Amino acid sequence: MNFVSAPLPLNEERRAQAVARTGLMDSNQAELFNVYCEIAKDITGYETVLFQLFGAEDRCIMAEIPQDSIEVQNNYSRRPKEGSVCAYVLLDSKPLLAFDISKHEITKSHPNDKKVKSYIGFPIINKDNYALGMVCLMTFSEIKYVEQDKIDLVEKLIKRAAHQIDIMSDQKQLTTDRVIRAIEVFNEETSLNDINDFKSFIHICSGMIIPSNETSKFIELKLCQINEDKSVELSINGIKLQDKMGLHTKVLNQLKVEGNKADLMFEEMLNKLEV
Repeated sequence: MNFVSAPLPLNEERRAQAVARTGLMDSNQAELFNVYCEIAKDITGYETVLFQLFGAEDRCIMAEIPQDSIEVQNNYSRRPKEGSVCAYVLLDSKPLLAFDISKHEITKSHPNDKKVKSYIGFPIINKDNYALGMVCLMTFSEIKYVEQDKIDLVEKLIKRAAHQIDIMSDQKQLTTDRVIRAIEVFNEETSLNDINDFKSFIHICSGMIIPSNETSKFIELKLCQINEDKSVELSINGIKLQDKMGLHTKVLNQLKVEGNKADLMFEEMLNKLEV
């Protein structure tokens, strides 16, 4: 009997969009997700653990334990969804338990080129009830049954991972909204539509020294003033604009950087707009 690939979830389009909004696929977050793999491995005694996200087109292995496992040679690798047992995990809120894959209804017809003996897949379900992916555990040397209390422990662990992804996604969206709002206010108040002008103003707000040719327009707009020591700082109007843009002094002081790091910080802010 030939293996039948899993059907798409009924909410597949919205589910894939939820995965895309996390911005995590290929994000090099192995150190974060390896922790969950390690704990799941310790709880169950299984040999290999994969942390995967399923996008619209393919699946991305975010982390795996051990890192030289049979299934994956490199982190962040892409694999097709078609023909994957893991795709079935997306269809249920409960884990897929195939302690003996030769007998389980779903796995018994799989080609099993990797010689997997036992398989467990836990769905990663976010706060909006979308299955973003799964944590799957495998053994290759022997069939291994796992007690229900340990299955329950791993379920709680994966819920914690899903919660962490939710927090990261919310923070990303919050940052994006703030940057967009700051740009809109800056353009409205100054009529300066060049992103480099916005960048220069951010640098001034952060207490950085910028070339005089970049400060002249802000001085003309009475957003900056020249001190006796020839340094440039925000004027009262500039401080008001800073506040209106949501760039509070306390936050900026925490982010204060110099030289090339400032440019990198700004580029990172702009990258957050790519959602």
